[in-house]
Amino acid sequence: MSTVEQVLKSAGRERRAIGRTRINRSALLSFHGGAGAFPCCVRDVTNSGAGVRLERLNMLPVEFDLSFDKFRTVRECRLVWRDADFVGVAFGT
Repeated sequence: MSTVEQVLKSAGRERRAIGRTRINRSALLSFHGGAGAFPCCVRDVTNSGAGVRLERLNMLPVEFDLSFDKFRTVRECRLVWRDADFVGVAFGT
């Protein structure tokens, strides 16, 4: 098998050390020191991070808060990667 075939074959495999649970849940983002909340959709989650689909939000700071319950509880997040409107975040800054 050629190297290209090996890469293509492995492309669909999960590369994360911890498997994520797929969810499709609405949440809100808030920026430290900023006013307002911004809607998003959490697509997958673990105890250490999440995949988040942004809604009408072009800029995102490196650190922000995420809440599933209108800010009764909050998870501090750090931006790890971004691909258009989909971001990967790590919990606990």
